[in-house]
Amino acid sequence: MPDAKAVRGGRIRALLPAPGAPRALALSTLVGQTGSGLFLPVSALFFTRSVGLAPTEVGMGLAVAGLIGLAAAVPIGRIADRFGPRGTYAVTLLGQAAATASFALVHSLWAFMLVSTVAALAQRGGNAARGAVIGNVGTGEERVRLRAVLKSVTNIGLSLGTALAALALAADSRSAYLAVVFVNAASYVCAALPLLRVPPAAAASHKGGAGGGPSAPPRRAVLRDRPYTLVTVLCGITSIHYDVLSLALPLWIAGHSSAPQWSISAVIMANTVLVVLLQVPFSRGTGVVPTAAAAVRRSGWVLWAGWAVIACTAFTDSAPVSVLLLVAGMVLHTAGELWQSAGSYGLSYELAPAGSHGEYQGFFSLGRGATAALAPMVVTTVCLADGPDWRPVSGWLLLGLVVAAASAAVPPAARRAERAAAAPDLIPTPLPVRETA
Repeated sequence: MPDAKAVRGGRIRALLPAPGAPRALALSTLVGQTGSGLFLPVSALFFTRSVGLAPTEVGMGLAVAGLIGLAAAVPIGRIADRFGPRGTYAVTLLGQAAATASFALVHSLWAFMLVSTVAALAQRGGNAARGAVIGNVGTGEERVRLRAVLKSVTNIGLSLGTALAALALAADSRSAYLAVVFVNAASYVCAALPLLRVPPAAAASHKGGAGGGPSAPPRRAVLRDRPYTLVTVLCGITSIHYDVLSLALPLWIAGHSSAPQWSISAVIMANTVLVVLLQVPFSRGTGVVPTAAAAVRRSGWVLWAGWAVIACTAFTDSAPVSVLLLVAGMVLHTAGELWQSAGSYGLSYELAPAGSHGEYQGFFSLGRGATAALAPMVVTTVCLADGPDWRPVSGWLLLGLVVAAASAAVPPAARRAERAAAAPDLIPTPLPVRETA
């Protein structure tokens, strides 16, 4: 029989990134996300109590910055493909550091919107460049596993940062908040340092023909790749589970269930722990298109089941029963989240042409970005409707059915995109422009 310690050691190693570039990316992610987790719980109080902005001004400024930031994903992704993703990603991290530190100088709404926009542009562009870095580290299953490991590391970093933020929240002073701002800025600089251990990828060649090497895809090729666009939209719709967890669930527990308030933190922490432990196992096999598409399809029905169980808490006055229902619903929700994210990772990479991972990853992130922008209005209107209990309950069920329908449409859309990727000539290209003297 195999030694028990050896078996446990093998399982632990399976959760760790491989040495070299994967481990360097994991360290970069851990440092950067710890800084983000430190700043996020403090940011609202800093902007309102220290900077002096109204809550509505903070919300408006962040919304405008987020929408403008979406526009950076594809162009910066294209820059990453053209000049190399590692250097582009490092530059965006330094841009985030500068923008974050600049929050210390903000004392008006317009300054806040300007700095927030720069930060959002750097963040969105950095995500696209980071996706290209991951795309160049490995292929297929190896690449999806790395993305899964990095998601687990992201959750660990955010949890560590959030725990440390309690110190600043307890002090509740401008000096404490400024310390958080500068530590977060420094974390982005430190996150760029491990990238030196990531081998630089060859920049895409834009010269075709004999002796010129393989030609890179034409500029803005992803905007004409309709099959990939459809997969992006469908995966974006199914990603609304992130917003359900962060917004709809806490408000539902507080206003529509008999569960105690502490259960909000308990179920979210349970989700975090399960994602850290299970994202890698749930990602196995999703390095190929059919398996990845099947994982997304499966996720839709599992999410629907989890939300149906959570909605049932409206029909019981027993706190223990409500907590049990929430735990059961969260387990199903987490399983759906794990399958959806793993399948989306696989599809986003495997359906993109070689040499264009930056541009395609930037475009794929728009699906999630658009959903994140619309989700607060959707979930508060559908899942938190006023009136009798059956109204919000039916909203949960309706949202689940929409997500399940979108996920069911992913496999045929993925097959079409895979055929288009195998025959790129099917993607329409612009007519040549005649030069004039």
